[in-house]
Amino acid sequence: MPKVTNQQLVNTLYAATYEDRIDWQPTGEPAAFTASFGGKWTLVFHRRLASDGGYVTLLELQDTEGQVILVITSFDDERLPEIYELARRHALKIDEALADLLKEIDKPQG
Repeated sequence: MPKVTNQQLVNTLYAATYEDRIDWQPTGEPAAFTASFGGKWTLVFHRRLASDGGYVTLLELQDTEGQVILVITSFDDERLPEIYELARRHALKIDEALADLLKEIDKPQG
């Protein structure tokens, strides 16, 4: 069985998220978003406060029992914060909200 690297996973995740092919959803946890695949795998993005006052982005891969089988952090791959932001925008429907806001701003005032 070929070895799949974390970089391969992040490469695929980046492309699929950028192309809006992943249906990211909010979780019950603030600043966390999830996507499920084939009823077998769940990806969960978290953003946490780091000890230096900044943020660390974590990506977890969970199996059907919810066991975390892989964790990748923004220390491991610097693209994770960008992917997290794309996932957040999708999950919270930010682009739709901004389009609606722009439509309201462009309405004639009367």
